[in-house]
Amino acid sequence: MTSGDDHDTAASIDPVKLTERPHPLTPLIRAWVVLLALLIGGAREVFSWFTEDRKVPSIDLLLGSVGVIVVIAIVVGLISWLTTRFVIDADELRIESGVLVRKSQRIAFDKVTSIDVLQPLAARMFALAELEIDIGSNDRVKLRYLSRARAYSLRDYLLSRARGHHAEVIASVDPGLRLDDLSAEDEVLLRIPPSQLTLGALTSNEFVWLVVSITATLVAAGIAAPTFGGLFMVLALALSAASALIGFVVRRFTGQFNFTLSVRPAGLRISRGLTSLTSQSIPPRRIQSVRLSQSVLWRRQRWYRAEIDILGLGIHNEDGVSAGVSSVLLPVATIEQVRQVLAEIWPLADWEKVVLHKAPWRAHGIHPLSAPFLAIGHDELLVVSRHGWLERRWDLIPHARVQSIRISHGPISRLLRIANLGIHTGGSRFTPLALGLDADHVRDRQNELIALAQAHRSDITVDVHGHLGVDHHASEQINAAGSAGEAAGSR
Repeated sequence: MTSGDDHDTAASIDPVKLTERPHPLTPLIRAWVVLLALLIGGAREVFSWFTEDRKVPSIDLLLGSVGVIVVIAIVVGLISWLTTRFVIDADELRIESGVLVRKSQRIAFDKVTSIDVLQPLAARMFALAELEIDIGSNDRVKLRYLSRARAYSLRDYLLSRARGHHAEVIASVDPGLRLDDLSAEDEVLLRIPPSQLTLGALTSNEFVWLVVSITATLVAAGIAAPTFGGLFMVLALALSAASALIGFVVRRFTGQFNFTLSVRPAGLRISRGLTSLTSQSIPPRRIQSVRLSQSVLWRRQRWYRAEIDILGLGIHNEDGVSAGVSSVLLPVATIEQVRQVLAEIWPLADWEKVVLHKAPWRAHGIHPLSAPFLAIGHDELLVVSRHGWLERRWDLIPHARVQSIRISHGPISRLLRIANLGIHTGGSRFTPLALGLDADHVRDRQNELIALAQAHRSDITVDVHGHLGVDHHASEQINAAGSAGEAAGSR
């Protein structure tokens, strides 16, 4: 069966073999992206005409050039659409594309770990969506673009097949334009209100540093050019700075608008975005570590930002303005919200109860400002390291996710008997690091953590939600959690 407009005539379709093309409007959406880039480049070129006193081309030439580029983009997109199709059979998803060189991607259902639904602004205007399929590597498979209803039904089908369930691609109704991606099986864990998002952006370290750098630039410009022309230049810089500050807050606000974290039998799901809606599935079993960070102005309110390192998730823009998937678990959250989410991911672990051992006084020679805040500790489930001065950070790593541990020190730190301990996991977002440790004890700490990691990999249990536990210490609690999860899944 071949479908060009993604509309199904039957309630369900035989999943033995299904062949489809992307939505017919896909070339138009891709041409829109080209046109947007063209407009940005053209605006810069027009600005250079006036600043560099260059000759302005005729309007006919400009419009003709734009028309030719847009037509070429549409033709290329149309050819790409005609030569792209995806095939679903009994065991795998196959994506075939290419004109001169044909390319075939084969994805076995059991390799699919999560699927995210992305709705960029241009696609959202036409009720289209894009699927990003995580298969455990940095290269995420993309299906763009499908009708919104088709994208949701295909996502549910592929996730069901990935869990080993028999399923059919069921025709679904377009959910319409909405601000979240919640279904009947979703239980909302928390929502970040717009006021909290806005205040968090205005008090973040990034915003503070932007204000400081802009103020310093304006003061220096005013001192260097006290004439009328210089004051005019300072005014132009001030207007540009105000635009940058407003743009920063708007990007943060629209990118994380209506941030909703929900719980479902397969794991967690995050939906966010005002102009572009992103629905991100998070399997807890693939979370390698969690990083909590706190800006200077957040400490009194005890606000935190939580980022996750997921196996196969690359580095993406946290503002959510691009089509990439963010690594932000919580953009700005109270300590109670952080506890609530971490308890859902690791119900048996409590990072606040881990006793942290501070760096020795000798660490001030290497880290004069941050030495009082450097610390590391662990219990039988988590390793916790603390570092940072203006921006305080905590790295939380389950022993079962530790793959290797590295000791490093330079010539000065050797003289001071100071060493750093790097903890490597399967993620690629960041490498947790414990700084300023006593070199006389760091090797013992390394051996102890390696032994715990090996013990946890052999004794680890994972329930239906992906929650971690250790058999010989918490088997009853883990079995209870697994039974509850299975019951929820059966409902």
